[in-house]
Amino acid sequence: MKASVDLPEAKQPDGKPSRDSNKHTAARPSGYTILVVDDQEEVVISVRLLLEREGHYVLTAASGEEALALFRHHPVHLIIVDYFMPRMSGEKVVQEIRKLDQDVQILLQTGYSGGRPPLEILRALAIQGYHDKTEGPDRLLLWVEVALRAAVQLKKVREIEQEVAESRAQLCRLSVRLLRLQEEEQERISRELHDHLGQFLTAIGMDVEWARNHCPEGLIAVRERLQEAAHLVQETSRAIRELCATLRPEGLSSLGLEAALKESTAEFERRSGLLTRFSSHLIGREVPPEIAMHIYRIVQEALNNVARHAAATKVTVDLRYIGSRLVVSVRDNGKGFEKAKVSDPHTLGLVGMQERAQLVGGTLEVRSVPGEGTSVQMEVPITEPGETLL
Repeated sequence: MKASVDLPEAKQPDGKPSRDSNKHTAARPSGYTILVVDDQEEVVISVRLLLEREGHYVLTAASGEEALALFRHHPVHLIIVDYFMPRMSGEKVVQEIRKLDQDVQILLQTGYSGGRPPLEILRALAIQGYHDKTEGPDRLLLWVEVALRAAVQLKKVREIEQEVAESRAQLCRLSVRLLRLQEEEQERISRELHDHLGQFLTAIGMDVEWARNHCPEGLIAVRERLQEAAHLVQETSRAIRELCATLRPEGLSSLGLEAALKESTAEFERRSGLLTRFSSHLIGREVPPEIAMHIYRIVQEALNNVARHAAATKVTVDLRYIGSRLVVSVRDNGKGFEKAKVSDPHTLGLVGMQERAQLVGGTLEVRSVPGEGTSVQMEVPITEPGETLL
């Protein structure tokens, strides 16, 4: 049978009462709200008076159901709940509260003699302390003080976490803006190269060709120099077309990611001389343009790394869906490297690739073993039309 326990009056070391129970001196408000849950009215009253003398604002409930109703409508810093209650036990009350709030401080207490809940239950409930009512008010106040201090520190931690999350979100928005500006600037430069410099080279080529046609047959040295000039104009025009395609992949917007990557890998093979294989298994599924651009740039950067650093003879690019995730991989058979020994990840474009993957909600993993090559794999969730990423 559950005992009715009155909290004994606290004593000083000399045996004198630590508080005058007949003098309810109004304490300065602490700013804390404490919810006391107990089915024994005398316990509720004594604990409420004890806490109010400390300046705390106290809410009381005689059952778990009443406590949950109060908790849903009032901000609470600490809950003191009796473990053994009829209908809804203290354990059940804590479980329901934890569904609503993971941070609120909770103290369990009981008046059973030797009725301490099992230690594994106390740990599973994620409470901040356990108080035996027979231990007296000073012990309870000590637990309250510790719990409220923990509440203050936890609040600071949550505020810092919120600030960090907001800073990360702001940085993400800034990164998106910077990448968009970068794409726009690259498109502008590509247009300028194609429209203006390309026209100038065409005009120069026509003039060189005219000069060759009107150059006397006897001026062999002059004709050879004009031939070299014509060849140089052609090579420069080709280089500009390649640069324009790198700055602004025309096929990406008109043909889609699959066709653009196929064309890009073929061009990479021609320029680098490396055996390059492209495979795709999209099965007719489209990739949203904003995601396609980031994937295209990541593959582009990975291929550039292969050409500059890998000393490879073969590279494969694979594009496929696995469930609702689009998986893109670039693998080479080059010399590989130890990521821990890369002094500056920016030199390999790893930071930029990671940022692009994160901006579209994806992940990017780089695996490399010295002598066994390198693989870059990106996974990004793709939603169907009308769906949203959580």
